[in-house]
Amino acid sequence: MIRACVFAGLAALAPVAAMADILVTTEEYPPFNLTQDGKVTGIATELVKNMFEKAGVPYMIEVLPWNRAYQTAQTQKDACVYSTTETPERKDLFQWVGPLVSNDWVLFAKADNATPLKSLDDTRGKVIGGYAGDAVAAYLEKGGYKVDSAPRDELNIPKLAAGRIDYWASGSELGPYLAKNQGSADLIKPVLTFNKTVMSLACNKDTDPVVLAKLRAALEGLRK
Repeated sequence: MIRACVFAGLAALAPVAAMADILVTTEEYPPFNLTQDGKVTGIATELVKNMFEKAGVPYMIEVLPWNRAYQTAQTQKDACVYSTTETPERKDLFQWVGPLVSNDWVLFAKADNATPLKSLDDTRGKVIGGYAGDAVAAYLEKGGYKVDSAPRDELNIPKLAAGRIDYWASGSELGPYLAKNQGSADLIKPVLTFNKTVMSLACNKDTDPVVLAKLRAALEGLRK
């Protein structure tokens, strides 16, 4: 387990001194959230850090496997999780602060796959790689598509290269990043963008409304 704790300066916290520290969980999901040299960083991470510091809300970030990160925020008071895709199914499970970033969902195929795809329906009867607990895999499963879920998304790349799955469904930024890290960038190609989504900070429903208001105002200020 990789952990990184980030605390805002105590001098800046007088207005919220009575508030509990917010536990912010996340996963390895580059380039949005990832660990480098023992520190949690990434596009979404830096925005989350700046947001909490601007709001004057004390927090700590912990990197966990996705299912655990997600369940912690859902069940533990004063806990939030990012980068969480906003979906209709999740809407009422959390209090939301966002959006943080956009993240299109893409189907990847082997580089030598010459079959054109006009829509997701063209993959009926094919096996699509996903990973357990991910919004992309849940979306496909709900739509009746055949999904072969792996415990981690990067495991789908060798499965695709070996022909064990026909397509791989992942994020538009994450897929190429993982493939490049494995030296497999030339073995896959994007063939269809099938959903446009945003990812946000999802907080436990019992999170202090004052904290949420401060975070939303800070995020709005950072966007100006």
